[in-house]
Amino acid sequence: MLAKYLAAIYFCILFSILFVLHIVFAANDNDLMFRSVAVIISIMIFFCGPICVCFESSKDRYKFSFMLGMILSSFFSIGLGWAYNDMSMGIIMIIFPILSVMIHYMIKQSPIGDTYGLK
Repeated sequence: MLAKYLAAIYFCILFSILFVLHIVFAANDNDLMFRSVAVIISIMIFFCGPICVCFESSKDRYKFSFMLGMILSSFFSIGLGWAYNDMSMGIIMIIFPILSVMIHYMIKQSPIGDTYGLK
């Protein structure tokens, strides 16, 4: 039962480690490392579904992992929008989740290459 959520769990563990690192780098005024980790976190959020598929060991669960990653990405992107809006509410908190879902939809519907059974 837990096996079908393992890819998302791995993603969340990696995300948590990077999130803590970005806080540590910000607290220690290590701007280059802070920005580097922030960019990695941003990329991870917008491509959560494909990253979860990379962590998935069973081809039968690729679609489930991708869709779970898309859902996680939608929620994480709200927080990313809050962070990019200087820790306050704003329109970017609406734009980022829409952008995230659009990215996942385009990847899923891609006519180029193998979509790993996502269609």
